[in-house]
Amino acid sequence: MTAASLKDLSWVVVQLILLAGLLLAPAFGLLPVLIPLRSLGLSICIIGLGLSGVATWQLRAGRSLTPMPSPRNGATLLTSGLYRHVRHPVYSGLLVWAFGIAIAAASLVHFVLFALLWVFFTAKAAHEERMLNQKFPSYAEYAARTPRFFPCRRHST
Repeated sequence: MTAASLKDLSWVVVQLILLAGLLLAPAFGLLPVLIPLRSLGLSICIIGLGLSGVATWQLRAGRSLTPMPSPRNGATLLTSGLYRHVRHPVYSGLLVWAFGIAIAAASLVHFVLFALLWVFFTAKAAHEERMLNQKFPSYAEYAARTPRFFPCRRHST
């Protein structure tokens, strides 16, 4: 295994640990104010999974899908569909899912895991983007006009 593929694998393993932690961690540090919002949290989870599913399907259809941060050989830069609005919609969906889990669990530990996942995805996305910049000459322009995780309103001046 090359150093690059080992580094890629380490990103994936940490991601899986954080996602599993959100699913399996006991509700510690109960936040009573959120208990009435548990069904809302589950609804948010479903929306997040749907977003990630659509984004994953778009990558698969373009033959660019890989769990590793390094772009696949033969991958194309996808800038349509959800990728027209954000650069990392799979991560966006997983963050929405994780936020829903934290609300549904009504647990401080789940909010901490959500925050750690956000920090992790920010670092992983930055790592991926360095490689995407090298592989796709048009990536810098795409990144300049497209937010990383969540769409934002553009104000014209």
